[in-house]
Amino acid sequence: MPTPKSPSIAISEQQKEILSRIARQSTACFREVSRASLILEIEKGKPNSRIAKIMSCSLDKVKHWRYKWLANQDTLIKIEAEHQDTSKLEKSIREILKDNPRPGAPPTYSSEQYCQILAVALEHPEESCRPISQWSSRELADECNKRGITSGISERQVGRFLKRN
Repeated sequence: MPTPKSPSIAISEQQKEILSRIARQSTACFREVSRASLILEIEKGKPNSRIAKIMSCSLDKVKHWRYKWLANQDTLIKIEAEHQDTSKLEKSIREILKDNPRPGAPPTYSSEQYCQILAVALEHPEESCRPISQWSSRELADECNKRGITSGISERQVGRFLKRN
C-alpha cells in the first residue's frame, strides 16, 4: 500500500526571497537558517523522507515544519497582501521559524528579586542590626523576608542563588 502524499505548501516569491536571505545569512542563528532551508526544500514538493535525507534531519522534523508552515500560510498571504513593506512579512516569517515556548513553571523569583538578594548578601550584617560577622543562608533568607524582598524564601534557595555567583 503506498504511503499517503504529504500536503504541499505554497510560498510566494516574496516569501521565498525572505527565506532564501535568512538561509544565506551568516549572522542568523543556526536553527533559523536550517529551518528556512528546510521550508525551501519542502516547497520543492519532494517527499518528507527524501527531504529528511537531504537535510540530515529526522522525518518528524520535516513533518513538523511542513505542518507549521501550512498552519501559518494563510496569515502570511494576508500580511503580504495588506503591507507593501516586506519588514512585517519578514518579522512574521522569523516568528514562525522560532521555537515554541518550553513547558514548565514560571520562575518563582524575578531578576529584580535575585539582584536585591545578592545586594543584601554584599552588605555587612551589622548594617541590618544582625549580631553576626558574616551572612549565613538562614540569616540572609530571614533578612530578605523581613525586608519584603521575598515572602518565605528558604535558606536553601538563598544558598542556590549565592552558589551561582
